[in-house]
Amino acid sequence: MEDSMDMDNMAPLRPQNFLFGCELKTDKKEYTFKVDDDESEHQLSLRTVSLGAGAQDELHIVEAEGMNYEGKPLKIVLASLRPSVQPTVSLGGFEITPPVTLRLKSGSGPVHISGQHLVALEDLGSSDEEEDEEEETTKNAKRPATSSSKVPQKKPKLEEDDDDDEDDDDLDDEDDDEEEDEETPVKKTPKQKGKKGKQQTPNTPKTPLNPVELKAKMQTIFDKGITLPKVESRFANYLKYGFRMEDQKVIDDLWNWRKTLKDLK
Repeated sequence: MEDSMDMDNMAPLRPQNFLFGCELKTDKKEYTFKVDDDESEHQLSLRTVSLGAGAQDELHIVEAEGMNYEGKPLKIVLASLRPSVQPTVSLGGFEITPPVTLRLKSGSGPVHISGQHLVALEDLGSSDEEEDEEEETTKNAKRPATSSSKVPQKKPKLEEDDDDDEDDDDLDDEDDDEEEDEETPVKKTPKQKGKKGKQQTPNTPKTPLNPVELKAKMQTIFDKGITLPKVESRFANYLKYGFRMEDQKVIDDLWNWRKTLKDLK
């Protein structure tokens, strides 16, 4: 029951891609990429590093500074370029979690860095679309059951028949009564199913778990062998997007509890 409740609280995410680019040169050797949006998850995907027109025939070294898996700062060399040897390099989608600083460690530039800014936005319309589809399905199920039009179609025919055919009319009336008896359960069945479907998927508000329930849930996940995020920023995003926890004090307390688990030692 707890697993199904958590799946209801976790809204699906839909990624969006935006262009990214910056230029490093003598008077601007650093560029810092960071976001202040706590509602969505962001990634920086670097594609190419190229020397610009007018770059001198000297060694240009470009480095990136960010956080490693343990949340500690780390510097790495992205590219070493020289106009006469290698003026450009393809990184093929080098994804980094912000904040990240791109730096021209050596050379005067200009050096152009291009890529994509990936944003995972919460898809708030999915539940409404599911409800619309469910209502449409219920309506379609009700349409075949409304077969009452058969009765008025036969009654005018009975009124138009001659008095000499009264015996035939009586037989037709008996046939109509049998058809109505057979169609009665067909009318009720889709309505009953439609009501039952509405009860199974109530439109309840999505509320976050309290800290005690949330800690117990993550302890159960950890006991099953599923690894929890080991970096504080990723762990905070995990609580925000997975369990809708916005209280920073609760997030800090849960992170301190997370550090006590054996897989971080």
